[in-house]
Amino acid sequence: MKKIIILLAILVVLIGAALVYQKQQNAVLNTAASRGIKVREMLLPDFDVTAVKKIRVRDAKSEVTVVINDDNKSAKVIERGGYPASLDRINSTLSELYEQRIASKQQVGKGAWSEIKVQPPGEGSEGVGTQIELIGEGDKIVKSLILGEQINIAGGRSSTQFDGGSQRFVRIPDDGETIWVVSNTFIDLEPKPESWLDKAFIDVQNIKEVIVTPAKPEEGWKVGRPDVAATEYKLLDAKVGEGLDNAKLTLSSLLSSPTFNDVVAKDKVTEVMKDAIKAKIITFDGFTYDVQVAKQSKDGSDRYFFGIGVTADIPKARAPVKDEKEEDKKKEDEAFASKKKSLEEKLAKEQKFAGWAFEVSEYTVNNFFKKRSEIVQVEAKAEPAPAAAPGAPVPSPAPATSAAPSLNPAPITVTSPPVEIPSAPKIEIKPQADPAAPPVVEQKK
Repeated sequence: MKKIIILLAILVVLIGAALVYQKQQNAVLNTAASRGIKVREMLLPDFDVTAVKKIRVRDAKSEVTVVINDDNKSAKVIERGGYPASLDRINSTLSELYEQRIASKQQVGKGAWSEIKVQPPGEGSEGVGTQIELIGEGDKIVKSLILGEQINIAGGRSSTQFDGGSQRFVRIPDDGETIWVVSNTFIDLEPKPESWLDKAFIDVQNIKEVIVTPAKPEEGWKVGRPDVAATEYKLLDAKVGEGLDNAKLTLSSLLSSPTFNDVVAKDKVTEVMKDAIKAKIITFDGFTYDVQVAKQSKDGSDRYFFGIGVTADIPKARAPVKDEKEEDKKKEDEAFASKKKSLEEKLAKEQKFAGWAFEVSEYTVNNFFKKRSEIVQVEAKAEPAPAAAPGAPVPSPAPATSAAPSLNPAPITVTSPPVEIPSAPKIEIKPQADPAAPPVVEQKK
């Protein structure tokens, strides 16, 4: 019975503490009476998405500005030297803001803005939120808002942006002391230039040869394969007894659908690509990729950079086939034209990456840093048996066992002392006076 009473007492204390906490939160966030802006359904009413020509996102530490080009089919990131921005991300952001509904409304005095992190950047370092400026023609601000602290549905503060039940405070400067609460954390609206880059990249397929040229020529290597069906590469510059250890190289997926983390503006490429390793990749489709990779170490960490140039030898016409039927010719010509167009589009797309330096993961470029000595395996040479000394006895072979009889027994050699053979006697034949008589044979010593 005492245990039940103690548990009930603890429960009452917990409920009381929760009520006190909720009252404190309401005291901070709410005024005695709701005044000012009326509750509305949409966060950004009358928002014209098509009027936006520039998006600026900034907080107390960083900033990114994305400019939509005049054709409305491309955009660029100013903080990355005008590198192409992701249109998918831009469209997603504008659509998300356009469709955002309001969950609730709070009245918060300016003195409490720091507590919920809706202070604009530039006004102190405490309680600064993430300011979003949607800018139109003539740099006129179409809409502006400040994303504040995240909260959970129960009303408490939330420190995680991945909580499925999270909400967020939003302050719109034109709405005075009104603070809106929305059921969206806007995790993609961050002031990181690298997050807004178009991450489309090269795609190397059907590799025929790879030639790596490091600073020390003796550490370079050249490998290739005879056709696309071959699964293993050969060392094309092999010396006698050398072969390629295919387990030491990952060439089947080399630069196949790679990605990058960030990009370096063109005016800083020379600096980050200092002492770069050069490589050439040739494909069966006629593409040649001139690659540069560099490793930069700073403050105990390594960063890897990648540069690329692309050319291609694309046949302009299909080679004629003798005695080809008209229907077969039409079919093959159409297939050739389709492939030719695809290769030309691929070339045009990949040539746009020339001149930039991309920051990539170590995995993307680690094969280019392999030294020749690390990928070459040398075949073991059989050493000849030492010659026997003159006059030494030749050992007899071991007798074959009944379990494993020898099919080719070693020959037995017998050495005997030299034997002197006497010279043959000389024979002289003398004829007789009488032809009918037999000749006389005499033996001379």
